[in-house]
Amino acid sequence: MVRIKFLDNNQRNMVGFNFIMEKLDVITPYGINQKKNIKPFRRNEKYLLMKELENIQKIIESIKNNNDIYKSIDRIFYKFKDIRNSIERCKNLNTLDEVELYELKYFSMLMEELINLYKKLNLNIENIKFNSVKSIIDLLDPEEEKISTFYIYDSYSENLKKIREEKRKIEEKIFIEEDKEKVNILKEDRLDIVLLEEKEELKIKKYLSNEIYNYLALIKKNIDSLGKLDLLIGKGKLAINYNGVKPKICDDMKIEFKECFNPYIKEILKKRKKDFIPISISLHRGTSVITGANMGGKSVTLNTIVLNLLLGQMGFFIFSKEAVFPILDFIYFISDDMQSISKGLSTFGAEIIKLKQIIECIKRENGFIALDEFARGTNPKEGYFLVKALCKYLKDFNSISLITTHYDGVVDDDMVHYQVIGLKNVDFDSLKLKIDLNKTNSIEIIQEHMDYRLEKLSKENKVPKDALNISILLGLEDSIVNIVKNYYEEGESYE
Repeated sequence: MVRIKFLDNNQRNMVGFNFIMEKLDVITPYGINQKKNIKPFRRNEKYLLMKELENIQKIIESIKNNNDIYKSIDRIFYKFKDIRNSIERCKNLNTLDEVELYELKYFSMLMEELINLYKKLNLNIENIKFNSVKSIIDLLDPEEEKISTFYIYDSYSENLKKIREEKRKIEEKIFIEEDKEKVNILKEDRLDIVLLEEKEELKIKKYLSNEIYNYLALIKKNIDSLGKLDLLIGKGKLAINYNGVKPKICDDMKIEFKECFNPYIKEILKKRKKDFIPISISLHRGTSVITGANMGGKSVTLNTIVLNLLLGQMGFFIFSKEAVFPILDFIYFISDDMQSISKGLSTFGAEIIKLKQIIECIKRENGFIALDEFARGTNPKEGYFLVKALCKYLKDFNSISLITTHYDGVVDDDMVHYQVIGLKNVDFDSLKLKIDLNKTNSIEIIQEHMDYRLEKLSKENKVPKDALNISILLGLEDSIVNIVKNYYEEGESYE
């Protein structure tokens, strides 16, 4: 059984991770390769994660102060081609052809330009070290033309020079000779010389390939640094574009976000001319629960927290005013949009299969578990009991579990309980009148008045009845509403 500890691709797409990756502007083939291989940092790599975040901070400040230099770096980045296949051929002692030698020459010329610009930035980033490749340029540009072309120059070999001079003389004779028979003889002589020329050129290409072999380690180090710089600049630009913040990496099992947002959802809402309401939340080891009606934005809250946690584990700035979290061993997310459902399992069946994996994992490691309306796919009474039991079970582990549910009464005193503010502070009669006057847009009107922020509850707080209120606002039959109100008054519950 495959265990994906930091979301599968379907989930990453759902929370907005793939959207962020599309916005991550890397340019070179080597930066793109680094981007493809981004992975979460492990707990024993805290130093590396903190250095990555510090480097992004350096890049952000540097971009703001040296915008023209970064524009020049971008222009150079766009010119880099992927020469890794040529390098691999050279490593395997193959003779490089003229196109490959040209690619290496052009790469080296671009690298020298980049090195000169990078030096001006004075970044001193620990894992980005460039080495001069002037020796390669001298090797492939013996006549110091300083142009981005390659040719087997005469200066590589006296013998080659003599052969080409002889070839030119014969070509001149062919040009002026009128006797066809003599022309044919001259052409045969020229062919013999061309074969000699090709043999000598091959000898030179072998020599050049052998010489370049000695520089392969240096070239590879430059490629590695080039990819890292490209990715780091991309992360810096991303943070600037979305006002990202450097998170604080702690050792305690706690997660704190202040005014956190999800750029993916924010952009969707922007197209609908709506605003994203930032999320503030504080979590610690054990179980935390978010309750509220189904229209209350609980899923958006989970997606936002999961996205930012995932990005933080991978060394990105966070889309929040403040952020604190530890390095996690895993992030598991159970929602109703799981791939298992498309494989023939019911929603509930898929949730249970995933839950079994999570339970195996939390016995050995510490991470973050997000459950969005768990057990919605079974009958409400059993669902209530399952969610209540799960809340109780997960609170005894060192992992952080966050469960959203519309069930009341699942939270014990030793759990953190958040409630979506919802319609709590709305003038209900005024809102009802507004909806009555425009019933075709009733859902949109409710959403406009819904407060999606979270408030922390204690056992003394009264949980608002948003589900009932929404039903009333949408015009549910009065007779049904009255029955529901009677159940509330009688204290009817699953307990």
